[in-house]
Amino acid sequence: MEKLHFDFRDILWAPARALSAKQIFVMTFFVIAALVVFDIFYYLAQMFAGERLGLVFSAYGFFPFEHFRFDSVPSQISLGAGIVLGILTVMLGFFGVAAINIESIRGNRFFSNIEAIKFAFKRLKQIFLSELAIVLFVAFIVFLFFLLGLLSRIPYLGDWLFALLFALPNFVIAILTVFIIFIFTLSVVLLPAVAAAERHGESFSVILETFSTIIRQPARWFGYTLYALTAAKVCGFIYAYFAYRAVQFIGWATALGGGDNIVRLIRSGLSHLPVKSDLVVETFNIFPGIDFSFAVSGWAMGGTGNPAGYVMAVMLFLIFATIIGYMLAIVAAAQARAFVVIRKIKDDYNIAKESSLFYIEEHVNPEIDEVVE
Repeated sequence: MEKLHFDFRDILWAPARALSAKQIFVMTFFVIAALVVFDIFYYLAQMFAGERLGLVFSAYGFFPFEHFRFDSVPSQISLGAGIVLGILTVMLGFFGVAAINIESIRGNRFFSNIEAIKFAFKRLKQIFLSELAIVLFVAFIVFLFFLLGLLSRIPYLGDWLFALLFALPNFVIAILTVFIIFIFTLSVVLLPAVAAAERHGESFSVILETFSTIIRQPARWFGYTLYALTAAKVCGFIYAYFAYRAVQFIGWATALGGGDNIVRLIRSGLSHLPVKSDLVVETFNIFPGIDFSFAVSGWAMGGTGNPAGYVMAVMLFLIFATIIGYMLAIVAAAQARAFVVIRKIKDDYNIAKESSLFYIEEHVNPEIDEVVE
């Protein structure tokens, strides 16, 4: 069992906690899965729009993050489904990393990455239903206002009815609904951590604790989250820099025996990747608005048409994905530990005293004093 202070010190070391192979692996796995899910629905949207998939793929490849405008309804639905399912997949990654941290807090430091991934898929229904319940509640409020709009069409009486009910209860209901929508957007990072700490897979308790955390401890939660996002960006940049130098070292060391062909192969791999995209540029910049960065675009020139360059592109993409995975793992680890701290402060409940869901210590019989005859 970890020693907890139940204050900012427990969140301070989240970047170091997240810098583990299994947490980066879990988050990277779900980041790549989210990209695959989004790509499938994006190209379905292009197909519904009547576009030639081969031509579109040659233009955007596996990273179609620039063209989101579609005129046809089926295309818009497909794109929307891709975005929603992609976010849900990333939330599973948050859940997996949070589960590793929660189990570590409970005393189980042997919770593996494969177990975390399986546990995330097992709780997919819980996370989905929790978010769906919030969406359905908001949709119900919208439906009530829709009915009010129909009543307002009644000649003469409708205007009076709408005007009299505008402040009470319409305005009160509307501002509460806006607040619920606000928390719903924040739940993308918080709800997976709450679900990871929930022992029975119940959706209602997850929704309740998510709202309770933000409502009862807003300053503390926002402070912890702001620190997590800042630390994720700065530490992600440091990790990216070392990854960049590691790739350079591989190219230099192997070129001693393999010649310039090795460097050209790395350049060929980079030429197949969107190294000039905003995502890549900002990842290799320490912080938005601060011009302190390094670039890899220069390495994308001078490659060859070697088919192995496509395999190299996949390998380089996996390395880049681990950078994003590490950054998001920091956020997930910080959210899990922040929830443990806030739960102790607001409810005086210590999650660290719970038993592990996956590990049971072997029973050890007490020592028996030997009787010497």
